[in-house]
Amino acid sequence: MVQNKSLMPVRRLFDIVVLIGLCLLTGCTLMPGADKLTRLLNPNAQSASVQPVTDAAGKRVALKTFTPGNKSPYVVFGQTYEVLPTSIGYREIGIASWYGKKFHGRLTSNGEVYDMYQLSAAHKSLPLPTEVKVTNLDNGKSVVVRVNDRGPFHDDRVIDLSFKTAEKLGFADQGTAPVVVETFVRLSDKRTNQLTDKNISFYLQVGAFTKQAGAEKLQKIVASLLASHEMAAIEVKILPSETALKLIHKVWLGPIKDQQKRDQIVQWLEQANLGRPIPVAVSAW
Repeated sequence: MVQNKSLMPVRRLFDIVVLIGLCLLTGCTLMPGADKLTRLLNPNAQSASVQPVTDAAGKRVALKTFTPGNKSPYVVFGQTYEVLPTSIGYREIGIASWYGKKFHGRLTSNGEVYDMYQLSAAHKSLPLPTEVKVTNLDNGKSVVVRVNDRGPFHDDRVIDLSFKTAEKLGFADQGTAPVVVETFVRLSDKRTNQLTDKNISFYLQVGAFTKQAGAEKLQKIVASLLASHEMAAIEVKILPSETALKLIHKVWLGPIKDQQKRDQIVQWLEQANLGRPIPVAVSAW
C-alpha cells in the first residue's frame, strides 16, 4: 500500500496530540516519555539513551543508566533538594507520614506505578531505588521498604510511606509516627563486613509532653547542656506521637554511637534534675 507522504506530518501531529491527551487524562508526566515525542517528531532520530559515546581514543564508553528520579539538584515548591551520592551509612530520626488513594496508580519518580497496597516509600534525598529499614519508635515495629519516589516535601517529615507500610508499622489509622530510617544492608552484600560497627544506632528519649511548649523548653535546655560539654553535634529533636486521645511530643537525642558518651549524657541529665532518659537501640538489619 502506497502512503500519501503529504499526510505524514498531519498523522505525526495527530499522534502527538493523542499522546498528550492520554497523559493529561491519566495524570502521568511527559518527562519519562519525552523520547517517544522525539521519535514521533523525527522517526529517523536516535534515542539519546542509545547513542554510542567514545573517549578521546575513539573507544566506546558504556553509559550509565539514567533514572529520572535521581536528577540532582531538583526543585519542588521553590525549594532546592540534592540527591545523596550514596545511601550507605544513612541514618535519621524524624517523622514518617503515609500516602494512599490520592496517588494510587500514578507514576512514582522512579517511573514505577505507585501501589498503596505494596511496600514502598518516598524520600527527598536517598538515591532511587534504595532499601531502608523503618522502625516505629512508638511500638518498636520495623519493616524493610524500597524507596522509589520523592517526598514528603514537608520540613518536619523525613519519609513518606505507602499505606501498606504504615499498616505494618502500626500507624495506618494515624497521620504520622516517630521513626528511625536506616540503610538496609542484606547479609549477602559484600559491604556488610565493612559496616558491622555501624549496624546499631542508639537514641535517648529524655521527655514526653502533651503540650509542644514543654517539649520545646526541654529541647533548649538539653541542647544547651550538650553544647556546654562540646557535644552540640548530637541532635535534639521533638517527635510528635499520635494516640487515640492526644498528641504526645517526645524529646529525643541521637544517634549516639559511643557507649561512653551515652553514659556521660545520662549522668549529666540526672545531675541537672532532668530525669533518667529511656535508651533505645535500633538495628539497621
